[in-house]
Amino acid sequence: MSDTDEFPADLLDLQRRWFDVEAAWAADPTAGNRAEFGAISAELHSHPYWAGAENRHKASAKLKQAARNSAG
Repeated sequence: MSDTDEFPADLLDLQRRWFDVEAAWAADPTAGNRAEFGAISAELHSHPYWAGAENRHKASAKLKQAARNSAG
């Protein structure tokens, strides 16, 4: 079982998008990039997966690592 199997595909995709938007905002700190970052952050943090996570902090760290490892 790979690290990515632990998470729903849409949650992994959201985390990857979060990384992309974070980088875009850092490179070009416009209001539009800030708004997109905020929207994706809210969507990521309100994903239904977190309701069943035993330790959200550990799960979040694992999600970030899995998303980095599986980035194409």
